[in-house]
Amino acid sequence: MVLSSVSILKRRNIGLRIQVFVSGFAVMVLELVGSRFIAPVFGNSIFTWGSIIGVVMTGLAAGYHYGGKLADRSPSPRKFSSLIFTAGMLVVLLPFLVPYILGLSITLGLGDQYGPLLSSALILGPQTFVLGMVSPYAVKIGVQTLTSLGNVAGNLYSLSTVGSIIGVFAAAFVLIPMWDVRSIIFALGISLMLTSLIWLAKLPITITAVVIILLATPLNIPASQIFSYSGEVVYEKETPYSHLSVIDSGDRRILYLNGLPHSGMNLEDPNRLVFTYTRYFHIGLLANPDTKNVLFVGGGGFSGPKNFLATYPDVNVDVVEVDPDVIDAAKQYFEVKPDPRLTISNMDGRLFLTLNNKPYDLIILDAYAKTYVPFHLMTREFMQLLHARLTPQGAVVSNLIGSLTGDTSDLVRAEYKTIASVFPIVDLFTTSDLGPGAVQNLILVFRKNGQPLAESINDSMTTDDAVSGSLTIDDIRRLYPHPTPVEDVPLLTDNYAPVENLLNPVTGHPYELEQQVGRLAVSPPPTAGSYTLTFAILLLISTTWFMYLSINNRKV
Repeated sequence: MVLSSVSILKRRNIGLRIQVFVSGFAVMVLELVGSRFIAPVFGNSIFTWGSIIGVVMTGLAAGYHYGGKLADRSPSPRKFSSLIFTAGMLVVLLPFLVPYILGLSITLGLGDQYGPLLSSALILGPQTFVLGMVSPYAVKIGVQTLTSLGNVAGNLYSLSTVGSIIGVFAAAFVLIPMWDVRSIIFALGISLMLTSLIWLAKLPITITAVVIILLATPLNIPASQIFSYSGEVVYEKETPYSHLSVIDSGDRRILYLNGLPHSGMNLEDPNRLVFTYTRYFHIGLLANPDTKNVLFVGGGGFSGPKNFLATYPDVNVDVVEVDPDVIDAAKQYFEVKPDPRLTISNMDGRLFLTLNNKPYDLIILDAYAKTYVPFHLMTREFMQLLHARLTPQGAVVSNLIGSLTGDTSDLVRAEYKTIASVFPIVDLFTTSDLGPGAVQNLILVFRKNGQPLAESINDSMTTDDAVSGSLTIDDIRRLYPHPTPVEDVPLLTDNYAPVENLLNPVTGHPYELEQQVGRLAVSPPPTAGSYTLTFAILLLISTTWFMYLSINNRKV
């Protein structure tokens, strides 16, 4: 009898440790993968990550508190395992619920500051709350005597933390780079359900088998379409930095990163520029006709580099792109072919310029998006680095999204102020005729030496006058002639660059690039077909389980 009791206790302890470890693993994987649901809609900003981290910590704290109280009432291994099974069911439902949740956040008009908070609370809150209950409940079950309390609690919380640490590295280095988000979420949910079966009875086992069979069939395939695409999906992948999509729409192929268009290609003429703002890259050669060496910071679909190589036979082009999967997609889907005049580096743009002493005649910054800007590429210290890498007559052309007046102009004016603190010559161009208050692509051209472009651009210019590359007379006449007030905006430095606070007003306003392509919209949940059938079955199964919990809590 004694040996039998000891054997049961050992098996129980092993089961507890496995369940605690898997639960800790699941929390961090869920947190990192959850960002891939939210970032494409609300941007990969500090508001998104602050919301996700805050919601997860709140859920865990509430779970710790309630789990401890629940464990003191009537602890049992089966009730403990039912918590993990419930968390697994909630995780499995996520890909089906996310479109509804994101759609609600957008409909309420919370913007990119509070939209991520509501979305994070609804997407990650319930799961992390339940998973937070696991550790204190496990301590209650694992403690046999008060003298062993400290040791058991320390071991179990340590094991949970180890699971979380491994979950972080697994999600960052293995799961997200190799699998799509939907598959990761389903695998995570099923893993929790399987782990919970150590102490559960027949119904949970049956439910788990049904869920596995259901998710393994083609019925659930439409569940992956969280975003609506205006065109044919050519390629999709979760990269280390974003969700990448390649979409064909008519005669265009568009590269989307986190739901935003970053590059376009004409399928019939791959070297032709599609987006209006990319024509302004050629202003650099208008400012410095002797340009030979060009650097693009931000590759995207390589529309600019390809056009430069085709337009200027004597120009060498370097491209630095931080995301290796973007480079691979450009080579495979955007006609980027080997060229002795093209050098591609997979590296952060600022690090590249720090390590590379090569002087450039033209540097083009195209690494910013509407909802996210890498702050370290906007500070005075970065401008000083650009200044050091430019030839005496060199120029920098930078693309930003914003306006020149109103509350959507803060980021642009702060960047203008920062640039002007380093470069004596700064010209600014709008790319539309909507007026200075309209949110649009804005082009900043700054140099060490030379004359302001305003002195060489005037109303007497005709279409017979020389214009660099695909730039038109109408394009260069959009030079903004008025001084930009900067007294009320900060100078951006490595020590202080609140770009999210400056950027956020932009994201609360409607904006479309080229009118044909904008942010990918959240798909309305399907109303018919296999997706609805799968979701309905899962909801029925979940409802059955929750009813079972409430009616038979003594048996579970």
